[in-house]
Amino acid sequence: MVQTRRRKRGKVYLHEINRKRLWSKEKRKREVRVRHCPLIRSNWESKLSVPTNYHEFALAHDIKEAFPIPKTKDLMNPKIIEKHNKRKQEYSDNDDDDNEPILPMVDSTKKKKKRRPTKVHIRDELEKDANAERVKSLRISDPDRLFCIYMIEKHGTNYEAMARDHHNDYQLTARQLERKIEKFQKIPKAYERYLAEKAAGRDFVADFQMND
Repeated sequence: MVQTRRRKRGKVYLHEINRKRLWSKEKRKREVRVRHCPLIRSNWESKLSVPTNYHEFALAHDIKEAFPIPKTKDLMNPKIIEKHNKRKQEYSDNDDDDNEPILPMVDSTKKKKKRRPTKVHIRDELEKDANAERVKSLRISDPDRLFCIYMIEKHGTNYEAMARDHHNDYQLTARQLERKIEKFQKIPKAYERYLAEKAAGRDFVADFQMND
């Protein structure tokens, strides 16, 4: 029986496709996705794709590829289980800790090898920045500030009387009022302003009652 050959079709120019819009869409795909990190933004190369940029930074773009989830057939395959146990034994022999190493069932290192990242220092700087201790900055709105000042001026540290005050519109408990006033006192800018105005002779209780 004679075998028929497939005839090659000539390339057809698709007039309905807007090539300019298609190129703009492709350019948008290569733009920086991480907008709130100046370190990544300054080292981003628009000529490279998003996964390639992440690979150059030694970061994982696809979490499923970096930490693959094994399929059921892999979990039931005795060869893969034996290989996995062997890898765990090798890692546990090399580690000094008593804890067993957490290794994925599917070894992703055996896949196609990629070239080594060239901007590993970015990953190290990001890790260093993530481990740095953050100083929490407390803030308080102006109505809350005036409310705390009024309660301190009128009741001092009697939080039970504060809870019964008719200006306690949100019906806060004594413990909630205590925490709110403690927060106000921990904000240096707001509390120092209150002390300066009090030293100047301002009557906060009278001002608060005038605004009723």
